[in-house]
Amino acid sequence: MSCGDEEVTEVAGRTDAERPPTVQETVLRQLRRSILGGDLAPGSQILQQEIAARLGVSRVPVRDALRTLEGQGLVTYSSHRGYHVRQVDITELLEIQDIRDILEGEALCTAVDRVEDTTFDRMQEHLDAMTRAEDEQDWTTWSDAHREFHFTLFAASGMRRLMRILDRLWDASDIYRSYYMRTGSARSRTSREHHDLLAAARSRDTGQLLTLLAEHHRGTVHTIRGSLTDETR
Repeated sequence: MSCGDEEVTEVAGRTDAERPPTVQETVLRQLRRSILGGDLAPGSQILQQEIAARLGVSRVPVRDALRTLEGQGLVTYSSHRGYHVRQVDITELLEIQDIRDILEGEALCTAVDRVEDTTFDRMQEHLDAMTRAEDEQDWTTWSDAHREFHFTLFAASGMRRLMRILDRLWDASDIYRSYYMRTGSARSRTSREHHDLLAAARSRDTGQLLTLLAEHHRGTVHTIRGSLTDETR
């Protein structure tokens, strides 16, 4: 993978809304936590009435949350079968990772030339948050910190449309990422890989950064493929 030339504009930073979460947002967070944490396994049915009763809410925020999760690729919906947690599909994962290799490579090539040193400090903060979440086996918090780690660097590219596309691709990857992180052998490797990615970013070594990113993606696919093979034996 090599870097192409592209004119970009600066992207606005992200801000968190300073307000209490709505009921729908709370339900969304709880469902996402259950899916990413493995309490709701891939392929399992999600019964709206049961979720509503457990969380002490009406079915409306549950339905709205499930629609959001469907858009994020974490659940699927059929008029005859209702909502189910998305199945892990290695063919789909390979397609997603191939596209991400290309698009994330473009973002990184541009970002390395534009990134400020303070960005690396923020990446370190997100990496520390990932470590704490991993120690607590809180995979929802880990997933959020992991996304912020990568997107903090991507954002330095200033490529707004590309950022939106990557956001959707990462939504589609979440179910695979959580499956991967619940595999014990993957955890020490992914921690080391992210430290290596940050070191390459700090040194502004684009070639090394792209190589590490591709290896990171291949490692994810290899681990998930192996886990799926073991489960079918």
